[in-house]
Amino acid sequence: MIILKDSKKFVVMKLKEKHRDFDVTIVGGGLVGMACALTLSNLGFKINLIEHTENSHNSHPSYDDRTLVVNQASIRFWQNLGIWENLLDDITPIKQVHVSNKGHFGVVKFDASDFEIDELAFIVEAKKLGMSLYQKVIDNQSINLICPAKFLEFNNLDDSIEIKYQFESEEFTDKSTLMIAADGIQSGIRKTLNLPTEVKSYERTAIICNITPELKHNHCAYERLTKEGPTALLPFMNNRCGFVWSVKSSEADEIMSLSDSEFLKRAQTQFGYRLGRFLKVGKRSCYPLYFVKVPQQTSNRVVLMGNAAHGVSPVSAQGLNLAVRDIANLVDVMELAIEKNNDIGSVQVLEKYQQSVDTDQTQTMQYTDDLMEWFKLDEPVINKIRSLGLFSLQQSNVAKMELFKRASGYRGLTPKLLRQS
Repeated sequence: MIILKDSKKFVVMKLKEKHRDFDVTIVGGGLVGMACALTLSNLGFKINLIEHTENSHNSHPSYDDRTLVVNQASIRFWQNLGIWENLLDDITPIKQVHVSNKGHFGVVKFDASDFEIDELAFIVEAKKLGMSLYQKVIDNQSINLICPAKFLEFNNLDDSIEIKYQFESEEFTDKSTLMIAADGIQSGIRKTLNLPTEVKSYERTAIICNITPELKHNHCAYERLTKEGPTALLPFMNNRCGFVWSVKSSEADEIMSLSDSEFLKRAQTQFGYRLGRFLKVGKRSCYPLYFVKVPQQTSNRVVLMGNAAHGVSPVSAQGLNLAVRDIANLVDVMELAIEKNNDIGSVQVLEKYQQSVDTDQTQTMQYTDDLMEWFKLDEPVINKIRSLGLFSLQQSNVAKMELFKRASGYRGLTPKLLRQS
């Protein structure tokens, strides 16, 4: 293969061999797929990364204008991967979090100073993170990026897995010891494996955009809990805020079609005036919200990762953070397998990975599901219980500390990549 690599262009000129061997093939080159490739390459693995969509500043769906919350554990991960230093000019700290129940009493406030830290988390634009990862990938000699390529099928062999894909109208077949499916919420690999999957529609759609408020956000993130679903306003650069609004799916098209001025009025009514008037809105995007749970995420020489393994509401800001912890656990398991000279694609090794993530995934997904379902109930008694719950939480420093630890991504044993570098 001849590869031209520089900061502006990446071109696969020609695949000279139609049959090659790799340690790991990753299907899906979004944020999760690229992070997997980089972490596993650091273990000395030869990586094949197959991505369908051409990577560019404007076209890749994984590099959109979303604002992502990076919690404490994920900060360590990106630092240890050598990504964080490239983002320092494009991140915004969250110093406070304000949680309220719309139309009812009860507010919970988290302040970084209460936990003796400088910030609770950071906000980064998905596009900036994506392009930083992409540059690292194309600079890494251990990663073979095939893009744009169409994944076709896979076949399990005794000691490897055979992966077929199409590139420039030609078909290629490579072998790997392990295949990672990072091919998204509608994962074709997951469906082919026929792994039991729980899919629940919330009948809600997330509308995502940037909004500029009248008042300074002062690095405070807001979460409003409503019967339609949670709404979040996240501090960003130049006093912009990332706005995540859960609406009934039946109303999504109508809201998306509103003029900017009408949309701002509706968003203002939903959020309130804690930051004054909403002055400007950026490009809007939307997608339906589903709960996707795959209890068994490994099969013969295959492991699901990211949205292929689990799907959660974006309002909880747990999706990418949970995937990061999964990757960190996978790296620990792979490193141990190398030390013991075990087959990294074996059932035994992949089962150890499954066990390492089960508790964290279950607790995190239960939390995000409760957040979507519990506040949809609009009954006087339940509203009062919710308000009392928020009030009680605000009064308990111990409870707030425990909740902060969980939101920070630290549960149980901490994988190496989530520790201090």
